[in-house]
Amino acid sequence: MMKKTILASAFSFLIILSFGVATVYAQGEGDNTCEGEGQNSNCTSLPNPLKSGTDNLFVLLKTIINDILLPIGAVLAVMAFIFVGFKYVMAQGKPAELEKAHKALLYTAVGTGVLLGSWMLATVVCKTIAQVTGGTCPI
Repeated sequence: MMKKTILASAFSFLIILSFGVATVYAQGEGDNTCEGEGQNSNCTSLPNPLKSGTDNLFVLLKTIINDILLPIGAVLAVMAFIFVGFKYVMAQGKPAELEKAHKALLYTAVGTGVLLGSWMLATVVCKTIAQVTGGTCPI
């Protein structure tokens, strides 16, 4: 009984979804007329929510990495090092606890190295490609 209910719900959802997709139309190329200006315009537009200049995929990825991932990763790395220091203090000379703290320090250092190394590798690859092709690297 439950299988039939789930199957019927999924089938109904797919039917509704297919009708919703069929009734959506895009604006044609020749229909770029707008009436009014500013708030009173009769146009629909989608402004770029990111900084200006993020018009291609590479710049978007660079913005995501430099403005989101690296700062969050840096904060997490600092917090991990603080946590490892706390583990060393709480070990109180116990060999088993000290071994856990050593492992945690190693993993934290390797993770921080991967975070910074990936950024460095991406920069080197971008600049190498720019030199080979004669273009510029936006980093």
